Amino acid sequence: MAAFKRDMSMSSLMDRVFGSEADNAVVKDCTSLLEQQAVMYQAMLAGHEAVIRETQAVVRAREETVREREAVVREREAVIDALRAGQNTRSLIAPADSTGADLPAYISALLPQLEGWCTLSKALWLVELVSNMSGTRIGEIGVYGGKSLIPMALAARNRPGAMVYAIEPWSNSVAVEQATSAENDQWWREVDLNKIKLGFVSAVMDCGLAGVVKLIELPSDEARCAFQAMRGYRFDLLHVDGSHAEGQALTDVKDWLPLVAPGGILVLDDIGWETVTKARDYLRATCDVIGEVIEDKNVSYGAYRTRPAPRAQEFKTETWANMLSEVLA
Repeated sequence: MAAFKRDMSMSSLMDRVFGSEADNAVVKDCTSLLEQQAVMYQAMLAGHEAVIRETQAVVRAREETVREREAVVREREAVIDALRAGQNTRSLIAPADSTGADLPAYISALLPQLEGWCTLSKALWLVELVSNMSGTRIGEIGVYGGKSLIPMALAARNRPGAMVYAIEPWSNSVAVEQATSAENDQWWREVDLNKIKLGFVSAVMDCGLAGVVKLIELPSDEARCAFQAMRGYRFDLLHVDGSHAEGQALTDVKDWLPLVAPGGILVLDDIGWETVTKARDYLRATCDVIGEVIEDKNVSYGAYRTRPAPRAQEFKTETWANMLSEVLA
């Protein structure tokens, strides 16, 4: 009996010291639950850290974009400040000198200060075309720095109602949508077209052409759709100097030709390029050739006059009577 009591006393002492088996099971369950919660919280923490890293990367990218745009703004502000202070590097002749007999001399002095590839011979050739036509609506596809458009605008500026549309997206991605050659496409990917556009706008202002030149900053196809929506609008002269990719050059000519007035003029640049020959041949077949000029292997252009639309057949009264009698017979 005494031994039994000793065993019970020892068991009670062990339970008080180490806990009962039921208590141990509860402790184990709580410990397991805590461990599971710890794992869950660690996973949540890892997820939050991943989101933070992604957010930080987005913030850094946006900060870089902001810095790039700030650099562009600073560059343009510097140009504007220079223009306001009269310290711009260009030394354009006063617009008052660009009329009448002085126009060729003015263009000769102006042309080297404009970006582009138009030669003086071509510029004066375009001026002559504009001077000899009676219309007032002029357009150019592929303006770049305005080296061919500004001479045409100067020739048309004193004509009442004259309007010269500058159709140019100034976009590197648009410029290489259709391939021409590896070297040419790489150049168009890298050229700073924003700077070229700013120089063109400045030249338009310097030459007093703000009331004559209208910018259409769209790709050729989108601009065409806009003009087609203006039902009945027709150009008296259209200079096509856009993409020289074979497909786009031909598309430009085919799609824009209906927007040239009957008897109007379409000028095509670089008719000697292999990729432009299909567009040139299409114009030869559908228009009357005014003239084609090959200055050298790199400089060529042509002018083509659209043919009058065919007249609808005229029927006399007796003709209608005869047709009606045949139908009723």
